[in-house]
Amino acid sequence: MPPHPSREGGIVQRCRRGFGDDGKDVHCGMKSEHLVGTSIPRFTYDTPTVPGNDFYALCEGEHPLCMIFLPGFDHPVSREYITRYLKTLPQLKGARLVCVVRSSAQAVAKATHGSDFPFPVICDGPGVLYGYLGVEQTRGLLSWSFAAQKIYKAARDAGYHYDTKAPQLLPLTLVVGHLGKILFTHSGRSQTDLPEDCAAISEIVRAVEKATAPTDGPADPPTDETLTLPDLMGWDN
Repeated sequence: MPPHPSREGGIVQRCRRGFGDDGKDVHCGMKSEHLVGTSIPRFTYDTPTVPGNDFYALCEGEHPLCMIFLPGFDHPVSREYITRYLKTLPQLKGARLVCVVRSSAQAVAKATHGSDFPFPVICDGPGVLYGYLGVEQTRGLLSWSFAAQKIYKAARDAGYHYDTKAPQLLPLTLVVGHLGKILFTHSGRSQTDLPEDCAAISEIVRAVEKATAPTDGPADPPTDETLTLPDLMGWDN
């Protein structure tokens, strides 16, 4: 089974990196590990209730963002983990949470009847951010986990239906600092290889802050240009 991203191991253990027992550098994540130290370009994004938000304004703050990329909002895994984060939000200390879903703002607003979330939910229906950051699709049995099986079973037992033809994505966890600088990244090995609750998110961010404190500066010169999500992929419209 893939390592579980609980407070005792998984993502947290890998993020207490720098060097392993043999003195060699310990990498965080898989294909996304090359993103550490780079910066996400400035862009505007929509939430279910507010369009055209400035991503760099979101990055400002005393503590880094933990950005968690999930499948579509209607996906059982997305519903399960967003619910967990809502229930454990009082445990979010010294960190800020952002969930990204592969759904349009209109679809999420309809599903939630226009209700606001206590943390930002970035809606990326076309999947532009997912493509830009290299979020991976599931790989059949290689992406299987007991936890995901339980989530799917609970959804079926509750009579819940979702779009099975939508992209089946593996989660991506980022910790992002000022000006969109990526401080930490973890590509999930399974659909449930992501922080289990807000306490786990807090510990991940604390460990990243400790590891990056001496050199936490912008990787690239900042720019005043504000892109839209399509601009990230070079689209004209």
